[in-house]
Amino acid sequence: MIFVKYLKTDCGFKLQWILVTLGSFLISLCLIEVDVRPHIKSIEGVIGGAIVGLAQGMVLEQRSKNIAPWWALVSMVSWGLIGATHFGAIGWMAPRTLRLEPRIIFGLLNGLQIGALLGIGQWLVLRQRCKKTIVWIPIVAVAWAIGLFFGWSVGGVLRQVTRLFLSELVGLAVAWVISSAITGFALVRFDNLYGLAPKTLPNKARY
Repeated sequence: MIFVKYLKTDCGFKLQWILVTLGSFLISLCLIEVDVRPHIKSIEGVIGGAIVGLAQGMVLEQRSKNIAPWWALVSMVSWGLIGATHFGAIGWMAPRTLRLEPRIIFGLLNGLQIGALLGIGQWLVLRQRCKKTIVWIPIVAVAWAIGLFFGWSVGGVLRQVTRLFLSELVGLAVAWVISSAITGFALVRFDNLYGLAPKTLPNKARY
């Protein structure tokens, strides 16, 4: 009972959000093989986005009813579109180079760009339920920039030490954990300040 009550707290939600995101990423690896650019594209993005989006949506249901299907759909479409670009489905992709400097630079730059694209899709869902969610887009962009910065760096260092490509998977897991930690905190803040329950909002309030 105490554990169930904890899950309903803000800290419990954040923990669930991180664990479910990481778990769904690992589950997606049953269907997606982590590879280097340019081999992870649109199909992998659709599959991975659907798995992660559905898992995250189920956690979001605690705070906003009937959001899971829309969150899963937006995640699937967004990751599919990202995969169709020159970026590729970065959430399941490792850089070709082992040099740390380009991994850091492109981790930050690519993270900002794909995070913004993903954030736009998720914002289309959140704006129907909460005020002032336009800031969600830069939040997701920063989350993925920081996530890929650390993830690709960790993966590169471990791969140089171990000479195993499996190290890249560890790095990507780090990226998903960091990005989900930041977005999970932001979702709790939105819910506490404005509420995420389904509602009809004036047009001006949606932004």
